[in-house]
Amino acid sequence: MRTAVDRIFDLLGALTGEAHGLSLQEAAQASRLSKPTAHRLLTDMIGRGIVRQDKASGNYALTLELALIAFKQLGELGFLDVCQPTLDELAALSGELVRLAWRDQDRLVILSEAQGAKPGLRFDANLGRPVVLHTMAAGKVFLASQPRAEALRLLRQQGLMGSPDTGPNAIQTEDELALELSRVERQGYALAYDEGDLGAAAIAVPILDPKNRAFLGSVAVVGPTVRWTKAKLSELAPALNEAAAAIAAKAAIAPFCRRIADAQTRPSRTGS
Repeated sequence: MRTAVDRIFDLLGALTGEAHGLSLQEAAQASRLSKPTAHRLLTDMIGRGIVRQDKASGNYALTLELALIAFKQLGELGFLDVCQPTLDELAALSGELVRLAWRDQDRLVILSEAQGAKPGLRFDANLGRPVVLHTMAAGKVFLASQPRAEALRLLRQQGLMGSPDTGPNAIQTEDELALELSRVERQGYALAYDEGDLGAAAIAVPILDPKNRAFLGSVAVVGPTVRWTKAKLSELAPALNEAAAAIAAKAAIAPFCRRIADAQTRPSRTGS
């Protein structure tokens, strides 16, 4: 049974990305709520400045309040400020988009990026986007860092494989995933080629806590397949590892990163 908080976040999720907003009926359907419940919650959120209602259309849309809260939180942490120069250097070296993803309990979230590609054919910002664990290189290094039972739990929690939103080379079965994670462990890096998106190539390495080797996050380079073969991507691994080590050293002194690393030394909920 969904709690009041669940209902609020379901509504927020329904409104996310809807630039022109949603009608009450659309918002209620998308969040699986009755119209009276959706209306009551939307009215409460309007009062808090989180949602606005367009006078002409009557549609409900998110304000920037949540974004401001998120940016304030990231700014107070101070971590991204000290990591950005490392990302910028890697972007200049690779000439492509560089992404920093950080662990937030059972998921990875893209926190920062640096663009090294010139205007034209390039990949752009996805800040705040959760990482799809089995189709993105960043997600693969996360899964490979976990015991196999835990990796499967995370994958099943994320959702079944075979989504129509994935690329043609996306992993389709748990057996394929097991082979891929073994490969990632041997190599020390993960590749994704036409897996998350058609035409996208990526390489990622893990960011490991220097104290206990716990997985903190990942750093990845993303570019178009027309510019990158798998072999050429693999040549970026040493530079990525150097950047990951530099970020890990900076993370070691950040309180919120320290809490994440310490939490990962405890037994997983699967007991594996």
